[in-house]
Amino acid sequence: MEREFLYDQEHVIVETDKGKVRGYRYDGISIFKGIPYARARRFHAPEPMEPWEHVLDATSYGYVCPLLEMGKPGGELMVPHRYWVMDEDCQNLNIWTPECDDEKRPVLVWLHGGGFEAGSAIEQIAYEGENMCREGHTGVVSINHRLNILGYFDLSDYGEEYANSGNAGGDDIVAALRWIHENIASFGGDPENVTIFGQSGGGSKVTVLLQTPAADGLYAKGINMSGTIDQLFAESQDTGEELARAVMAQLGIHGDVKELEQTPYAAFAEAYKRVKPQLAAE
Repeated sequence: MEREFLYDQEHVIVETDKGKVRGYRYDGISIFKGIPYARARRFHAPEPMEPWEHVLDATSYGYVCPLLEMGKPGGELMVPHRYWVMDEDCQNLNIWTPECDDEKRPVLVWLHGGGFEAGSAIEQIAYEGENMCREGHTGVVSINHRLNILGYFDLSDYGEEYANSGNAGGDDIVAALRWIHENIASFGGDPENVTIFGQSGGGSKVTVLLQTPAADGLYAKGINMSGTIDQLFAESQDTGEELARAVMAQLGIHGDVKELEQTPYAAFAEAYKRVKPQLAAE
């Protein structure tokens, strides 16, 4: 059976609020990958993208958030994983839609699992939205955002600029939902009929969003698939200051906490992994 594939300089182009993006069409579905929805400095809130003048190529998945541990393939026969290029510039999303028209279809936004620490929007082939888009006649969006020490490292004791550093990953998700609300109509979706859904850690993200005032009005429904926050986080009476001091000591940083913003991620992650067991035991 022949399958349609279309990618050229004139088709599958959509105007967003920051500029045009070009995707491709495959077997009756228009697909856009790696669209940036925000940008952010380490530990800081996401900011809107600057407009671009050229047509942005949206045919390849964007960076995924760097992970604390390199994945070791195992059990791939039953649950095949995909390992992708990692970078802190990971605020991007992917869209599958039957048509880029004005029909205003329901929109499903997938939040990946990984316990706020690992995973990505493309970690598993099942995360692709093509079949759900085709069978459900709906738009499907998947999101990448900051994780682990990039998304949830609490430096709020160090000043107002780090006030929400302990939930920067959550801020990314809200920024993505805001982008979807403002742009999904151009991809044939209904911004007033957005359903967020996720499994495991993704389900926990749904629970968090239900309690996040900044996300109010950016989605209509939520589906939590086997993800609860109970027992997910270790109980602690301390702030993030003790952790930050311990990590900086491991790195030989004795001055301004801002030095952590420029520390190479690999060194930052190794220092965190060394001090984490000791602090967890206290």
